Amino acid sequence: MLSDVRSAGVWDNAYKLWQGAVDPADFINAEEIERLLTASLIRWPYFMVLQDGHRPDPASYTVARDVIGQSRGGFADAAKIRRLMQQGATLKLSQLSDWHRPTREAVRTIEKVIPAAVATYVFWTPPGQRGMLPHRDASHVLALQMEGRKEWRLYAQPGQIASTAGLDVDARYPSHTVVLEPGDALYLPHGWPHDANAVDGSSLHLTFTLTEPTPDDLIEAVLRRFCVQHHDLVHRHHARTLQQKSEEVRAALAAVIDGYDADSWLESALSEIRKAVG
Repeated sequence: MLSDVRSAGVWDNAYKLWQGAVDPADFINAEEIERLLTASLIRWPYFMVLQDGHRPDPASYTVARDVIGQSRGGFADAAKIRRLMQQGATLKLSQLSDWHRPTREAVRTIEKVIPAAVATYVFWTPPGQRGMLPHRDASHVLALQMEGRKEWRLYAQPGQIASTAGLDVDARYPSHTVVLEPGDALYLPHGWPHDANAVDGSSLHLTFTLTEPTPDDLIEAVLRRFCVQHHDLVHRHHARTLQQKSEEVRAALAAVIDGYDADSWLESALSEIRKAVG
C-alpha cells in the first residue's frame, strides 16, 4: 500500500483510502485485549484511558501486584477499565509492536519500504465516542480498521497542516470525512489534522505513525560522525585558541558533510530515531 502511495505522488500530498485492504484476523482484536486485561498482563504506560482528550489519573484504573516479592503499581484493573469504557472512555494501547508479534512483523514490513521510524497504537472506542480531540501528529499516519466503524474527519485547509504535533486545529469545517469499515486502511500525510468517532457500535483500530528524520535528526547524525572522526579536536580543544577551534571545527564539519553520501546520512539518522521509538 505505502509503496504505491509514494510512487503515485500521494505521499505528503493527499489522503488515501483502501477498502478491504487488510485481513483483521492478522492483527489484534477485542477478544485478545479482553484476555490481556482480565489477566492484568499489561502495565501503564503501555496502555491508558482517554475520553475526548481528557486523561484520567492512571491510579483510577490500575492496580498494584506482587512481582518477585515487591509491590509494583500500574497493572491493568480490568473492572475499572470496563467501567470507564461504559462511561465513554477509549482504551489506548501504546507501542504494541514491543509485545505483539504480528504487529512487530507489520512494522518490519513497513520499515523495509518506508524510510521512517514506526510506532504503533490501538484505540478501542465505545459507540459514538472519540478518545482524542482534533489534533495533528508530527508524522504520517496509517490507520487499519479492525472492528466496528469509525468516522474520520480531516481538517486539511490551508494553514492547518504543520510539521509539529498540536491541538491548535479549527475543527468547524472538515475538509474531508471518511468512514472506515473493518479491513479498510487510511493514509494521512504528515501533520494533517484529524479526529475520529466510533459510529454504529464500538470501534477498534490500529494506527501506525511513520516519522521521517527531521533536520535536527540529520544534523545529529553529522555531529555523531564528527565526534568519531575528530576525536582529538573534540577532546583536546582546550589546547587550541578560540580562533583555532573555530577554524578547525568549521573545516572538519565541512569535510564530514562532503564525505557523507546521502544514503548513509539518511540511514544513520533513521537508525537513531528507530532506536528511540523502539
